[in-house]
Amino acid sequence: MTSVPNEPSRPSPKALALFWAVIGGIVLLILAGSFWLRHSLAVSFEEPPPPDLGNLEVELEGLERTGLPVNTATLHGKVRVFAHLYTVCPHGCAAVLAEMVKLNERFRGNPYFHQISIAVIPERDSPELFKAHAEALAVRPTDPWWFLTGKREDMEQFMVEGLKLERPKPIPPEERLNPLDLYEHDLRIVLVDRRGTIRGYYSVFDPSDELAKLMREKLQRDVQRLLENPTL
Repeated sequence: MTSVPNEPSRPSPKALALFWAVIGGIVLLILAGSFWLRHSLAVSFEEPPPPDLGNLEVELEGLERTGLPVNTATLHGKVRVFAHLYTVCPHGCAAVLAEMVKLNERFRGNPYFHQISIAVIPERDSPELFKAHAEALAVRPTDPWWFLTGKREDMEQFMVEGLKLERPKPIPPEERLNPLDLYEHDLRIVLVDRRGTIRGYYSVFDPSDELAKLMREKLQRDVQRLLENPTL
């Protein structure tokens, strides 16, 4: 007589419940560990705040493109972007303006954002000329962007003593790219936070295209971060 092999016993419901509880716990531990690792890596590689590069202790009063007098002191509490402007500059002014146009398009709806372009040669770049220049850039009269001209000594004092930019230097006639290429001037963009602290200098025009690209991207990020976090 042939014996029938014993069938394997089935696990009890209690054992099954314990098994799946252990599996579920392991899955939860893996998910929690993955989340913790991602969070730790994000914190480790988080970009540090823009540096504190000193306070803006000089203010500037000048004529805006509207012909009305304005004073930078009225912009306290806003994130400010400053740069030189010479309307017939044959060097890097176009790159600087292009980046400021991008900033204007992105942040002009934020009441705590403002840009200021300051004349290198105010005797030439009058409010009327600045107005036409702004219109050519599609900058609206209501946009938070001043185009300032006025007394040259006031402009230079603000840019050199206030923003710590290099003073414009006369270009020898034999080195000029055209008859109006009169001055070499600092092409960096300056970022100032709501408290009036200088937070960065950005060479958005640079012989190295890669470096210029990195500077443009960093400027965009830093402006956004300062707008989103007033205490940064």
